[in-house]
Amino acid sequence: MSTRRLLVVDDEPSIRFVLEKALGKAGFAVDTAGSAEEAREKLAAEPYAVALLDVRLPGDSGFTLLEELHAKKRRPQVVVMTAQDTLRAAVTAMRLGADDYLVKPFDLDRVVAVVRELAARAPLGAEALPPPEAVSPALVGVSPAMVEISKQVGRAAATDLTVLVVGESGTGKELVARAIHEHSARAAQPFVTVNTAAIPRELLESELYGHEKGAFTGAEARRKGKFEQADKGTLFLDEIGEMPVELQAKLLRAIQERSVDRVGAERPVPVDVRLVAATNADLGRMVADGRFRGDLFYRLSVLVIRLPALRERPEDLLPLARHFVARHAGALAGAEVQIEDAAAEALRAHRWPGNVRELENVVQRALLAARGGTITAADVRRAVGAAGEIPVAPAAGPETLETALARTLPQAIEHLPEGSVHATVFERVERQLLELAMARFGGNQLHAARWLGINRNTLRARLTTLGIR
Repeated sequence: MSTRRLLVVDDEPSIRFVLEKALGKAGFAVDTAGSAEEAREKLAAEPYAVALLDVRLPGDSGFTLLEELHAKKRRPQVVVMTAQDTLRAAVTAMRLGADDYLVKPFDLDRVVAVVRELAARAPLGAEALPPPEAVSPALVGVSPAMVEISKQVGRAAATDLTVLVVGESGTGKELVARAIHEHSARAAQPFVTVNTAAIPRELLESELYGHEKGAFTGAEARRKGKFEQADKGTLFLDEIGEMPVELQAKLLRAIQERSVDRVGAERPVPVDVRLVAATNADLGRMVADGRFRGDLFYRLSVLVIRLPALRERPEDLLPLARHFVARHAGALAGAEVQIEDAAAEALRAHRWPGNVRELENVVQRALLAARGGTITAADVRRAVGAAGEIPVAPAAGPETLETALARTLPQAIEHLPEGSVHATVFERVERQLLELAMARFGGNQLHAARWLGINRNTLRARLTTLGIR
């Protein structure tokens, strides 16, 4: 397969022209197609390194063409392009195995950088899966951070690996877990939620694993636990950092052995469960403090999705507010409702310590007060003040790298052999960093290298040297 020839598939002549010029100037040979049918003809006649594929095409959609490409043993790397302001396309594209995703209007330097790296990659094959019909409201947004999270959700949904969703309270961790489930091959099976912080520790074991009749006072009949209820589906463990240490070993065993021991039972019960956990705590620090098992932490964090606070993605504030207006206006205001410009400014002025959950609450309160089909700045200010009557604890700031090293390094190196300290520390820190990067991006070396700020070939070489898969 050529490493220099590209195909741009878009029904807009202006988009084809701009991309052809920009990529041609970067040294690529560029062909273009205005429809899926024309693209099929060119793909059959010419081996391409990269195809840039628009979602909306005359006739068949870009996703149909993407599925067809995945049925082939050798195919180009695929970059999906769309101007849609929801992230459904991003989730679907990555779920189907696209190699990257770009939102219009383009930053042409970014397009060239993505294509340049993808063109050097070996062709990959993947099994296509049907696109989902809906996307979680947790994935509403236009910010680069939410585009990246949508990609991660799509990649996670295409696997059966355990996922850890991390973020402040109110950022939508359960909604992301549901999105992973709804876009996965388990979508038709149960999605079962357990809030480990809300169940008394003396009942949590029975809640998770079930119990036999007579196992304890009040156990009048056999009861299936949440693991069995989620069999063939997804089990979501919210606030996993609140799980008592004495129960963490049994959870680890259930994950490893894919079976559970009901309280009072003599034999384990096999279960087929995809596990997603969530926390707003720093589990790494809890491991260091002895409050969370390290082996369980590494089992849970095979894939990590970090949700930014709403204040960190201000571009998403109004799209989210409009989303909640559309969702709740019929029930609360009885008509279509608009957000006036002054109200939008009032929304932007708030810090949103309660994140997306607080925003939805404020929008609902504002809808109750809205008159004449418009939410005003006064409506927003009153709604924010009413929501603020319930205090929201400020999130603890993230520990800096310097603080973490100062806290842990002196003890960690205390017993290392003289003469090996420098090499040992550097190798172990690098190993942890690279493992974290690969987990963060679901094994995608291109994105991991970009996040780390190193060349992808350098990353691949270090992964090989350190024996990291």
